[in-house]
Amino acid sequence: MISTALALVLAGLPAAAGSFQPGHVVVLRAGDGAVDLKLKQAPIFVDEFVPGAPNSAPANTVAIPTNGTDTLFFNGHAATEGVLARSADHRLLTVAGYGGVNLLQKQGTPSLLDIKRAFCTVDFAGTVYTTVYQLDAEDQKMNPRGVVTDGTNNFWGCGNALATLYFHPDSPPEVFDAISSTRALRIINQVLYTTLNGPDGIAADLSAGIFTFQDGAGDPAPLPRKADSKLKRVLTAQRPYVKIAGFDMNPEGTIAYTADTDAGIQKYVKTGGAWKFAYNFSIPQNIPASENHAKGCFGVVVDFSAPAPIIYATTTEGYGGSVNSNRVVQIVDTNPTAVVTTLAQSPSLQMVYRGIDFTPEAAPVKP
Repeated sequence: MISTALALVLAGLPAAAGSFQPGHVVVLRAGDGAVDLKLKQAPIFVDEFVPGAPNSAPANTVAIPTNGTDTLFFNGHAATEGVLARSADHRLLTVAGYGGVNLLQKQGTPSLLDIKRAFCTVDFAGTVYTTVYQLDAEDQKMNPRGVVTDGTNNFWGCGNALATLYFHPDSPPEVFDAISSTRALRIINQVLYTTLNGPDGIAADLSAGIFTFQDGAGDPAPLPRKADSKLKRVLTAQRPYVKIAGFDMNPEGTIAYTADTDAGIQKYVKTGGAWKFAYNFSIPQNIPASENHAKGCFGVVVDFSAPAPIIYATTTEGYGGSVNSNRVVQIVDTNPTAVVTTLAQSPSLQMVYRGIDFTPEAAPVKP
């Protein structure tokens, strides 16, 4: 049982950058080009890119604080941390990690150190609010991967070992005891979805795929809040595409995309009440195969409002056994052979693009 109350840091920290522009893409970046990613604690930034502008520099950047009680950072060398999400009302971006101490104040892998877990929100003006929380002694095994909110101060986290949970500033976190490890989270039509990859599924006696939640009695729990919450299968990943991380789905619940870290982007279509695998987009590589970390994608977000869905994703290639110097790519999904365009290339071996979503909006999205 979690006994330590959630501590909320209320101070707003305005960023030096200007407001985000609507309809653009934002990417969570670990690293500033100076701090070695192999130190496993990276300064983090939110970079804004203009869709359809290949090989471009960020149009705007918001830096997350790296010093003081409002610090937030994550392990940029880890292949699983750094999920970015947008709130259900589209007003906030959310990032999970570690905080409460200065960057590199304590040397080593943060999940193995006495460092509290944290998350932050970023609004359309680039204002950052950080929350630092403590579970108990066991949370040193927990790697926070991502967090999402409904926009009304309810938050859900994903990760391994105690990291799939619900929290609200007024009460202790509720860890979902039956769910050991999750990869990414999204709220679509006021329903919380998550992904499990192959090893996650084996640990939970499930197959890799996309899931919603149910309560202990087996009834649907669209936005779960209880420790006895369980997973309910929505879509089973097609083999061999089971190394999935990020995902997205259209509001109608008929088209879904998953990001496989070794293979690329997979499309699924629901017809006759059943999900069917359509095809995979492999990612053309631009570094030597011997140097390549992986050939897939980590984060993915899709513009379903266009005549053909427009896919934006972050890739997983990288030098030296780390997901670094990777790319942001765009695919207009007209057919299985659609062209993969590079929107941005990481400018340094000490920078990595991780989670991806759309820019936050100034006003809540209309139902």
